[in-house]
Amino acid sequence: MNYEYLNNMIQYIEKNLTENIEYRKLAKIVGVSEYNLQRIFMFLTNISLAEYIRKRRLSKAFEELKTTDIKVIDLAVKYKYNSAISFTRAFKNMFGITPSRCKTSNMEYKQFPIIRFNDNNDICEELNYEINEIDEIRLYCVETSAKTHEDLLYNIRKLYADIEKSGLYDKFNKSGMYGISICNKDGYLYYIGSKEKYKNTKEFIIPRGKYVIFSANSREQKDIVKMEKIIYTQWLNSTNYTIDDEFNFELYTDNNCYLYMLIKDKQN
Repeated sequence: MNYEYLNNMIQYIEKNLTENIEYRKLAKIVGVSEYNLQRIFMFLTNISLAEYIRKRRLSKAFEELKTTDIKVIDLAVKYKYNSAISFTRAFKNMFGITPSRCKTSNMEYKQFPIIRFNDNNDICEELNYEINEIDEIRLYCVETSAKTHEDLLYNIRKLYADIEKSGLYDKFNKSGMYGISICNKDGYLYYIGSKEKYKNTKEFIIPRGKYVIFSANSREQKDIVKMEKIIYTQWLNSTNYTIDDEFNFELYTDNNCYLYMLIKDKQN
């Protein structure tokens, strides 16, 4: 992973904390898609990009409260909050105190520091994968959606909890369960399903095409996340294949998870 580009992005964020920060511009700095940028950032930092920006803004707001005479409402507007109420709520959630009390209290300064990327903790492992042509796959699924990547992660957890409660999770598992991720200009979609049709499911077709296939060798979430981290932070930078950033899926078998990424073309 090119950490110089990521650090350039961090510098851009820091200079623009009081402005509207567009993920499109951040992705351009790093040289990846918006979707991949958000996944890479989370894999490397264990927090979402949105959370990082939010915490940096609140850290700067904390500092200004303690060192200037700025009003809370002006600070809220400066750091892109819709109202003093929403700013106060976010500030208290992070620091355990309201902005007005923070301004007059003797509490210690608190800060969420600027992230610096380096390769000290980079993963250097041999990676095995397959590239296969597959025919279209007709599935029957339930779905969830979100406008942001951060909200999508929450909605996916909720969706899995819902289908476990309803018994649909076990039904999907019996015939091979699929998880499909889609990103487009309107936001994010996630489908869970199988080849068997069950009540309250809708049809979804995985397109025919050439896919690169990785095996996590496990169904444990920590092992799947580890494999995804390797893919998004190392494999994508080490290959001449161009991947469809807007679509990928997973196939869960009895004791494994296979990750499929659609190949768009091969660069020369």
